[in-house]
Amino acid sequence: MNNLRYELKEMFKHGSMLTKLLFINIGVFAAGLILFLFVPVQYVAVPGNFKELIFRPWTLVTYMFIHQSLWHLLMNMLWLFWFGKLFLTYFNDKQLAAVYLSGGFAGAFFHIAVNMSAASGQQTTVIGASAAVMAIVFAVISYKPNYIIYLMFIGPVKIKYVGIFALLIDIAGLTGNLKGGGDGIAHLAHLGGAAFGLWFGIAAKNGKDITRGFNNMLNNLFSLFTEKRKTKINFKHDKFNRKMPDNDWDYNTRKAEIQKETDRILDKISKYGYDSLTKKEKEFLFRQKKN
Repeated sequence: MNNLRYELKEMFKHGSMLTKLLFINIGVFAAGLILFLFVPVQYVAVPGNFKELIFRPWTLVTYMFIHQSLWHLLMNMLWLFWFGKLFLTYFNDKQLAAVYLSGGFAGAFFHIAVNMSAASGQQTTVIGASAAVMAIVFAVISYKPNYIIYLMFIGPVKIKYVGIFALLIDIAGLTGNLKGGGDGIAHLAHLGGAAFGLWFGIAAKNGKDITRGFNNMLNNLFSLFTEKRKTKINFKHDKFNRKMPDNDWDYNTRKAEIQKETDRILDKISKYGYDSLTKKEKEFLFRQKKN
């Protein structure tokens, strides 16, 4: 049991942001099985109007890690795992965290705004990672719409069609949401998260990172609670050849990027041999051996 606890701790500590998000969601669900016997879920769910939100601002974060059932958790975590891995193929850990959180915020605000403006709408609360996950899903879809995945019983499918199908389901469920009923799914929040993901992916294709400001804010926040690190690593040529950032958030991101590049080079060696490496790749690998 102690070995398992240690291994899980190490996985969380050294894993990617995707691993951390999966662990947090699963851990919060497990803790909630006991916590919600004593604390009403409304205290951590996003309320249905801005007046209540003012007095419970923390719910903008807590709601996107709370799930009402094991099935609810499982579906969200499967989507997060599949598309999170794709996301990290093109982007980094910091961007994944920023899109997840920003997509969750967008979903919450869109849900509240539309429900308050609908004459017949009942201002229902929202829980679940769906809006945050949809942001990641649509960030990938808008960035690489023709990427092909293989679905069981269907075969190869371009991910843009998966996105269209998901959007149609949410649009079809809007009528029930606006009447305060329906199928119990927060379709408005899904659409808000999806919209942010689309914005991120389209901007990324044009060379812009709309999460940069958000990540700078997180960097400043983390620097208040963590000691700054110094590193002896000083790179000179490629994107890895610069001083390591000096706070924990940036340090872990840079560490993950270096490991990703190392794995890529080693994979290239295994397929094509050492002589296939470029001069920069050989220099990079040499520096990692020294470190």
